[in-house]
Amino acid sequence: MKLRYITCSDPREDLNPSDVIDLLKTSPLAEIGVQIHKSVAKWGKQRALWFDTLLKQSANLKTPVNIAMHVNYEWCDEMCSGNIPSEIAYFMSLKNKHTNAPLISRIQLNIGDATYQFDAHKLFKLISVLRDYEFILPFNPHVISEIKQLKTTGAKFNLLFDGSYGAGISPEKWQKPVFNDVQFGYAGGISPKNVEENLNKISNILPQDYETWIDAEGQLRGNKWVFNLDLARDYLNRAIKWNNTHTK
Repeated sequence: MKLRYITCSDPREDLNPSDVIDLLKTSPLAEIGVQIHKSVAKWGKQRALWFDTLLKQSANLKTPVNIAMHVNYEWCDEMCSGNIPSEIAYFMSLKNKHTNAPLISRIQLNIGDATYQFDAHKLFKLISVLRDYEFILPFNPHVISEIKQLKTTGAKFNLLFDGSYGAGISPEKWQKPVFNDVQFGYAGGISPKNVEENLNKISNILPQDYETWIDAEGQLRGNKWVFNLDLARDYLNRAIKWNNTHTK
């Protein structure tokens, strides 16, 4: 098993965008997942202004960094109904000045966050048009039916297994991939203190050549339950060291 990404989720507008970009420069594997939804990221809101600044700063880098957009609530509803909110369309339109590639490479649709709309065929059409982006959906008992519906359409997407569904609790047992042609990533209670232990457990259920990613969120929060750059850096460094040791 080798890692594609080591994701740090939910950095917010209380952080200096330059500091977040410096974190991403730690390794080509480092990724941030920025949470956006209508109540915090519509035009004029602080999250939108902060995210715009971060993206525009990253656009000047000759070596691109990995930025994912994690879409929640109403905006997730819209995209799962085949529509793209104007704010999201704008963020997706921003490109690296040197490579001309989109600054956002992966889009995670957090279906199941609340009462939501889900049209598998409309989402399939949306994913088919947006070929420059990797789409990720959660995989847990709450959304198995929707994932199976989307799979039957032939849509290309990957899955993030989180047995605790955002509660930040490591599962007793990590789940093997359920589809041969869909990549699985792993989240749930991963922290700087236990990342190596969890990587060992995950590697035991995956083939040696399998590419996956891990995603930490709750355990990267420090005082006042906010994203902590020092915790994120420690988590990244430990995961990078594990990957360098275990990947030939």
